[in-house]
Amino acid sequence: MKTMVWLASVASVASGLVVLRWARRRWAVIAVTGSSMTPTFHEGDRLLARQRPKAIAVGDVVVLEIPGSGSLPRRRTVKRVVAVGGDTVPEEASGTVAAGAIVPPRHLVVLGDNRTLSADSRHHGYFPADRVFGRALRRLG
Repeated sequence: MKTMVWLASVASVASGLVVLRWARRRWAVIAVTGSSMTPTFHEGDRLLARQRPKAIAVGDVVVLEIPGSGSLPRRRTVKRVVAVGGDTVPEEASGTVAAGAIVPPRHLVVLGDNRTLSADSRHHGYFPADRVFGRALRRLG
């Protein structure tokens, strides 16, 4: 009888670990740093993000991976999608990218909600869609 209880406990722990591993591959908690997404998100807010989303649409808030250089590690930034591949670049996003241009396939135009403090597509141009780490689903807490 004790062996059966022990085996059930081991099976329960093992299945719990499998579920935890699956969840860690699917979702991530992202901490907001800086004020580029104010008033929507503030410094220290935590977001639940769906990793590797199947589709990105205009209006989505995404977590982008910015590659590091040299000894600097890659970092993540949170921005709002204002155009996707095939869309026309909106006037509000003009800068490095010309307003009215067509966004190339598999690229995004992103802006911070706080336009005056955001380094985004106006400064860096199109962002490759493969740099999307995840799509923000909701603020936690």
